[in-house]
Amino acid sequence: MTLLSRDAERTQLDGALAACMRGDTGIVLVEGAVGCGKSALLRHCADAAHRHGAATVRAAYPDCATDLTTAVGEVPERTPVVVCLDDIDQADAASLGRLTAWVRTTSHTARAGGLLLVLTAADAPSRDAGLDTELLKHPAYTRIRVGLLDRPATAALVHQHTGAPAARAVADGLHRISGGNPLLLRALLSEPGHVPEPGGPFSRAVLTCLERCGAAAPRLARALAALGDSATTERIASVLRMTPTEAARTLTVLRATGLALGDRLRHAATAAAVLDGMDPTEREELHRRVARVLHASRAEAAVIADSLRACGGIDGSDESGDCGSSGSCGSSGSDWVVPVLREAAQQAMAVDEPERAAACLQLAHASCATEADEHARGEIMLQLAALTWRLSPAAAEQHLEEPLAALRAGRLGAATAGHLARLLVAQGRIEEGAEALSRTTGTDALRELFALPPGGSHPTPPGGEHLSVCAALWTHPGHQDDAKDAERFLDGAPAAQGTHEALAQAVRTLIHTDQPRRAAEWCRRLQEQAARRRAPGLRAMYGTLHAEALLRLGDLAGAEREASTAIRAVAGRGGHFRSAPVAVLVMALTNMGRYDEAARHLEPLVPERTLATVHALPLLRARGQYFLATHRAEAALGEFLDLGRLARRWDLDRPRQYPWRTDAAEALLRLGRHQEATALIAEQLALPDATGARLRGVALRLRAATEMPRERTRLLTRAVAELRGSGDRLELARALADLGRGFQTLGEGTRAGSVVRRAWGLAADCGAAPLCEKILPGQDPGAPGSARGTAGVDKTGRLSESERKVAALASAGYTNREIAAELFISTSTVEQHLTRIYRKLHISRRRDLPLDLEFDPCESAPLRS
Repeated sequence: MTLLSRDAERTQLDGALAACMRGDTGIVLVEGAVGCGKSALLRHCADAAHRHGAATVRAAYPDCATDLTTAVGEVPERTPVVVCLDDIDQADAASLGRLTAWVRTTSHTARAGGLLLVLTAADAPSRDAGLDTELLKHPAYTRIRVGLLDRPATAALVHQHTGAPAARAVADGLHRISGGNPLLLRALLSEPGHVPEPGGPFSRAVLTCLERCGAAAPRLARALAALGDSATTERIASVLRMTPTEAARTLTVLRATGLALGDRLRHAATAAAVLDGMDPTEREELHRRVARVLHASRAEAAVIADSLRACGGIDGSDESGDCGSSGSCGSSGSDWVVPVLREAAQQAMAVDEPERAAACLQLAHASCATEADEHARGEIMLQLAALTWRLSPAAAEQHLEEPLAALRAGRLGAATAGHLARLLVAQGRIEEGAEALSRTTGTDALRELFALPPGGSHPTPPGGEHLSVCAALWTHPGHQDDAKDAERFLDGAPAAQGTHEALAQAVRTLIHTDQPRRAAEWCRRLQEQAARRRAPGLRAMYGTLHAEALLRLGDLAGAEREASTAIRAVAGRGGHFRSAPVAVLVMALTNMGRYDEAARHLEPLVPERTLATVHALPLLRARGQYFLATHRAEAALGEFLDLGRLARRWDLDRPRQYPWRTDAAEALLRLGRHQEATALIAEQLALPDATGARLRGVALRLRAATEMPRERTRLLTRAVAELRGSGDRLELARALADLGRGFQTLGEGTRAGSVVRRAWGLAADCGAAPLCEKILPGQDPGAPGSARGTAGVDKTGRLSESERKVAALASAGYTNREIAAELFISTSTVEQHLTRIYRKLHISRRRDLPLDLEFDPCESAPLRS
């Protein structure tokens, strides 16, 4: 067998053997972790001794029955003797005693032919002190330490096994799993595809190593596997009822074997092998004990929940609270289990781990064993329904049956009933949703919560349609004079009790009719009045509208500022309304590329913050945009379709307020479902309310993505023209970016470059870092003048307005005839302009024209000859 990366060790053994052949007496101890090749070195020594004519005595513990004195005595005096004893760490006390006595004897006697004793021993937390002492006393004692293979040696072993050089990534991966332990590495190489399988060679090798590392090693490895990333020496000791010193000593052995790295098992496959090798009942008890230790040591709820799920929970009959010498595991009962599981579920929902959250909630529901838990059971079922709706609608419906029964029996609180109503409506169970809401609050109270549009009147729908009533009160009349009416109302109505809802509705009308700048100005005035009245609720309401107006203008930083201020204004008392500023904040953060911050604000749907109001609509849209930006188009599509369903049911299907069709179309385009996207875009454009410039511009931009290149640029040119009048710089930047790419596809590179730079500049002004990166990868939006073109400003300042337009079109790749047609002048006039332009700019050809000239692809104002 080839010994890899063991040249120094072989040299030492060969030297000791040479001394023996000269008649000397020596002792060599080869020690190291289990599986690191000690036995291979011993065999190398024995084989070399045989080749040199020495007599060899071989034995291995724990089954060694050889009488060394007799065996050596039978060899002629002048013949060298090499005694090879493997695994002395496995010897029992009696065998160790005999071996120690024999070593002591060899220290005072000598053979004419020479004597060499070679021993191997694996690392263990404790070792026989008597034998070690005798070995140290011997004048010719040599200790050889065998360690783990490094990465080059691992690659060499892979090469030896496969017959071909190992790719660096492959060798690194194998070393990462095995830790460089030759035994584990060879087992891994025998696995199909070198991937550990349950119960396969690697798993068996792991268990073998643990058994050879001493009695404490398997127990400690199980604790490490159960604790996972939460393992610390103190927690390990507490789980195993041992002192931290004892735990640390055994952990050192596992590190030396390559099984552990720091305070954790090296690889998930190692942990799986350890846990799979346990009896199921013992494994559950281990996880139960780990859960108590984690709870007592104030671990995070998600971590404790993992252990609770692994053991199936802790019921009230489990009174064990002892956690060993390092401290108590806390309360003996299970009163902490349900709150921990619910908190863990919320954390999982916040980071988009629905399966994990569902498992926590299901276990929490199962852990509610007493009548006192009845209220919690209902809330948990609602959380499960909210969570599983996108995973399994049928399961979500089943989860609602229990709280619905509790509602009808009068055992459901008001907040929980409101949450139930939202979930029932989201499932299309409108009558049941209305029933749930009617048991929470009456029609008159509902009317007081929502503002009427300017000039509107209280509707009087038949009883039971409370959700429809609420939504209907949050829209504007929908005629062509909406913006004018809103301005007149804002200008004439005082900000007083009874008018704030109508004032807010008027501002909302301005936002939805492409007047976001005027809306922002009115919001500033109304916010100042609310601040003077020390009314945080009103400040938050107007601040949210202000944030929405700034978002429509592409002022992402301003939208974030105003939305954050609104959230702070109602901190701890925002109720359902808090969803509105959160939605604007999430959209602003998402467009700025601050996805982690956006995710933290997308709170899970819990009864305390139910979304069974019109505030659900902007929050659904914000969630959808977040999912879309983070490459989860399927999830985004679900959010947008939910929004559309609710808007239609509530008679709020107004694209100027909630353009869910184009949002869903964008998600469908990401999924490659162009036909469905085209149908949604056409459906929106056909609606009477789809009259705003912004709506048309966005719809045209998205429809262009489904067309051939030439038609695509035509539609995008129209989209740019529409969006220029909407005030939305961010949407204009998106349309310009698409138009630039369209020009590039048509081979008009120069023209494309000019448009792309304009798009990048707008996106940078908005603070939309992801869009900037998409348009011009690698450009820093914070760099002064980056990609916006400033080099030609001084020179082009010498040009007249007519010359500037001609120069801009020429630099964008237009021919003289195209420029003439675009500006309604003759070709000769274009040539005259170009002659003067070349002279003023001190250039001689078209390709030297500055590329940073302002160019509007839609600009076609005629020039005078």
